[in-house]
Amino acid sequence: MTEQEWPVVHNVGDIIIQAGFILGPRTINDYELVYFPDGSGTVYEIGGQVFLLDEPCFIFTRPGEQHSYRFCAEKNVRHMFVHFDYAALREENERFEPLFSQGNRFLSNQHTLVAGMMQKMLWIANHQSSYWRRRLAVLVAASLEELSSHSGYTDEGSLLSLPVPIQRALEFMEEHLAEPITIEEIAARSEWSHEHFTRVFVVSLGMTPKRMLLERRLRRAEFLMMRGAGSVKQIAFSVGFGDEHHFSKIYKRIRGITASDYLKRCNDPLFRHTADLLDSRTPYPVNRYILVKP
Repeated sequence: MTEQEWPVVHNVGDIIIQAGFILGPRTINDYELVYFPDGSGTVYEIGGQVFLLDEPCFIFTRPGEQHSYRFCAEKNVRHMFVHFDYAALREENERFEPLFSQGNRFLSNQHTLVAGMMQKMLWIANHQSSYWRRRLAVLVAASLEELSSHSGYTDEGSLLSLPVPIQRALEFMEEHLAEPITIEEIAARSEWSHEHFTRVFVVSLGMTPKRMLLERRLRRAEFLMMRGAGSVKQIAFSVGFGDEHHFSKIYKRIRGITASDYLKRCNDPLFRHTADLLDSRTPYPVNRYILVKP
């Protein structure tokens, strides 16, 4: 690709919108890719179509398309966005055909790499090290390629891409999070040897079964804390930890804050938004709109 063939990035941002805000109807002169990392009651309307953004997803809007966002009335909503122009899209290059035929909404669980690239764009824009504008352009181009190459996949197709024994193990894991299950018991569901199961699991999912079990327990705990479903001790026991102090130690090591602090934030009306909005690990300040000047 020559320099002229890269996307031209205009601005990026990571914004937490106040509950109930309405944006539009409006049209824009460039392309916009928006990432909603959490499901909410936000409604996106475009061309007579209405999309309830109740799952983490991407929204792709083209120049001249009238659209609007009615953000969730009950909680603040985080969204990351990039505005850009791209000659390949203007010319309707055939490799981007799915972006024009598959609609405007793409589920992020089918495009986890794009979610990571969106977050990296924000990091780059905030730090602005050498060649940062070019790096943004490269990531935008790569994101569009990924969305185009996988747009036709369904949720079921994504699940079925995992080996059936791994699917069985994940289902067993999810169904028994509250119990003191072992990795040996999980591996047994695959009907493979423990060693072979672990190798295939890491290749398929990018982490060990032990780390996956821990991550699912922490996510379940955060879900319960967001909904005020008990004390730290009660929630620790409900997600398979036999010791509140062990749970608290693990949570602090993995998440960077204590479980008690997280629970306090969830109880504060100022923090009536999803877990990701409370994630202190985000390596840049949110609520910044960054203009990318040439």
